[in-house]
Amino acid sequence: VHAANAWAISGPPSPGGAGQGRAQPAGWPAGGANLMAACRIVEVDLPGGDVAKVNEGLVFEITLDVAESLKDDVVFRCVYVTEAVIPGEGEHELEAIDVGNGPGLPQGVMKFRLEVPAPSRSIIEQGGGVLEVDGLYISAIYRGAEFCRVGYYVRHEYSDPELR
Repeated sequence: VHAANAWAISGPPSPGGAGQGRAQPAGWPAGGANLMAACRIVEVDLPGGDVAKVNEGLVFEITLDVAESLKDDVVFRCVYVTEAVIPGEGEHELEAIDVGNGPGLPQGVMKFRLEVPAPSRSIIEQGGGVLEVDGLYISAIYRGAEFCRVGYYVRHEYSDPELR
């Protein structure tokens, strides 16, 4: 068995839309719609492109528009999904960061980078391995409630044409 040596992410996302490479609103908790009005993801970009070697991480540039100051930081998680049939199962957190001025997020537009390590080969194999499609999402959480999710499909493939 050969391991894949590249992964590709579909995109780019378009916050607020639906479908492949588009932002997906999460299930709204009580008050979630109000938070979405106070803070929204304007753009998610992959400055290094949407293809990387299987052992290389990804860098996301995320632009936030904070309409009114928040009292606590916002947590951003990047999760790799190998099994989407049962929610929560097959989800592997690759990175989580707090964004804010510790605590809080000031009003205005801000941009930050979320640097995410590559999933391990064992995690990739849990999803069926090479040539299977997995998922990856970035989740925005405020006070324990997810208010936005941007999702991608991930396809692993060989860079050697003879192995494809």
